[in-house]
Amino acid sequence: MAAARASDPHRAALALLADFEARFDPGPVPPVPVERIAESHLGLLIEEVDDVRAIEGAPTGEGRLSGLLDPAAKTIWLDRREAARSPGRRRFTIAHECAHWVLHVAGAPAGAASADGCRVADVAEEDEDGATTRARGRAKREAEANAFARELLMPELLLVSETERAGHNLPALAERFGVSVPALRLRLLTLKLLPAWMASAPVAQPGGERR
Repeated sequence: MAAARASDPHRAALALLADFEARFDPGPVPPVPVERIAESHLGLLIEEVDDVRAIEGAPTGEGRLSGLLDPAAKTIWLDRREAARSPGRRRFTIAHECAHWVLHVAGAPAGAASADGCRVADVAEEDEDGATTRARGRAKREAEANAFARELLMPELLLVSETERAGHNLPALAERFGVSVPALRLRLLTLKLLPAWMASAPVAQPGGERR
């Protein structure tokens, strides 16, 4: 992918999806086959472990890690418990690490990129404006990766089409796209696809979970 295409997270995500669809038959979409994109199209292996911090080269002093991209091994490492607890979160973390590969590794000089772990707060599927990571030193990279992940999993044109077809049944739409309800809701809010009465309504989750 050319540097110009990868410089904008939204354009880069759409370009990746278009490249994938041109090369493979993705079948019915949504949900976007993010695992297949990572493995078949980008050549990245996906592995789950009990503690991502135990992977060689992973940062160990930054709390629990949701995911890690090891560029040298071309591997995405995921926290097994988090992945099992929330399939939507698992998909978002894969998309987030794919973003790091496309935006921050693929165009870098050979050997320049090292393994970089992403903390729970970095993989901000529910933080549409990047506020969770903006004040941190890694803010730009993580905000770009989150924006890329949202665009890849919930492409605007596809989301508009599905919303027009299915209405604003958020749980059904979230299941259709394979994302969490709060992540979908904030994506719809950002795209101004929610009616005013829904924009201010709280989102209840089973068991009090936010995802």
